[in-house]
Amino acid sequence: MVALLIWAWWLWLLMALLTPLAQAALTISPPQLTPDEDGVVVTQVQSSLAQPSRWSVRLVDWNVEGNAFPPAEGQISPRFFSLQPGDMQVIRARPRERSRYHRLVIEQVPPDDLQQGLSFQFRFSLPVFRSHKEPVRLALEWPAQGGCLSYQNQEPLAVQLLLPAEATGQRTLLPGQRASLCPKSPALKTGSP
Repeated sequence: MVALLIWAWWLWLLMALLTPLAQAALTISPPQLTPDEDGVVVTQVQSSLAQPSRWSVRLVDWNVEGNAFPPAEGQISPRFFSLQPGDMQVIRARPRERSRYHRLVIEQVPPDDLQQGLSFQFRFSLPVFRSHKEPVRLALEWPAQGGCLSYQNQEPLAVQLLLPAEATGQRTLLPGQRASLCPKSPALKTGSP
């Protein structure tokens, strides 16, 4: 039991240290993408790294299961790019199948001179919605008795759940997708965001 607690503490410490690094790698605007009339989505990234970096972009299907992201057909420009510190790059994508949900995955390419040892590479996954009306914003109320809340998206469009900051769980759900939402602490019992 003690070993498990020590392992959990190390994992928490590692996540606490890596979260600011991941946020500092790229500034992405907007982080959720909606298509224009021609089905094109556009986002802009800016490097916050202190050294040059190389990146790849791919378009993948986003499904209810959420475990695997199979490649999706479509056009991406640019597919690969390099950024100097502070540089910006505009990325455009046009999924072939507009009736499906997609994700735009931006991944850091390891340097050619990577030596043996520990190296962190960044990956960003941006939701690509089907319509400019998405995600539909939906406020949920916690049960009066407290505890966790289960929610399944019955809407025909993707929804973004408006929750208190103290809540944990998936906040953006595709049609038919289910989420279990729990408070980070027992103090969150009732109320709206």
